[in-house]
Amino acid sequence: MAVYRFKVSFEDFEDIYREIEVTSEQTFGDFHQAILSSIKFENRGTASFFMSNDSWKKGVEIANIDKTNRDGKTVAKTEKAFLKSYITDPHQKIYFLIDCESVWAFHIELIKIMATADVKLTYPHIRKVSGDAPSQFKVKVAPVLEDDEIIDTEVSEESNSVAEEFGGENDYDEDDTATLEGEEGEETTDEDNEEFNDVEMGSDENFEEN
Repeated sequence: MAVYRFKVSFEDFEDIYREIEVTSEQTFGDFHQAILSSIKFENRGTASFFMSNDSWKKGVEIANIDKTNRDGKTVAKTEKAFLKSYITDPHQKIYFLIDCESVWAFHIELIKIMATADVKLTYPHIRKVSGDAPSQFKVKVAPVLEDDEIIDTEVSEESNSVAEEFGGENDYDEDDTATLEGEEGEETTDEDNEEFNDVEMGSDENFEEN
């Protein structure tokens, strides 16, 4: 059982890469899971391996979903495709695509073939990690507010609009209160009461003289 050592690097970030060892008896599905684990990506969306030449031209595809190619032929599934059936070049190159809301492309290069596996290791084996992988999802979604948060916001906005209409929550004085009450019930003022009292006093004097 041979062991393949691959260098897996981001197409847009060549300095971020992983060296992963996989046995010839393992599948592309095993390799896929190892890549995701090494860069801390979630197993979401579609993924395809393309056997490539030195120019990274896409050739035979192995996918993690049921699909057909342009010729109408069924594409091999990653869970059933063994690496030994596709590695034909000691410097084999593989173009790898992940589509999970954001699309990520990788360059995979076979850098070493070992005749036997190390019994002390569990394969796939992540041999080397270089650089921190970018965030898997490039688009951030705004947090969703709960119903009670929406209600509190609406009440707060309504209260503010009422306060602004009347100049603030407590923005009035005693004169304003008298004016408002006068409009409704024509409240009499102290000056009006004094005039009324003078009239009454004059009536008493006239009565005594008579």
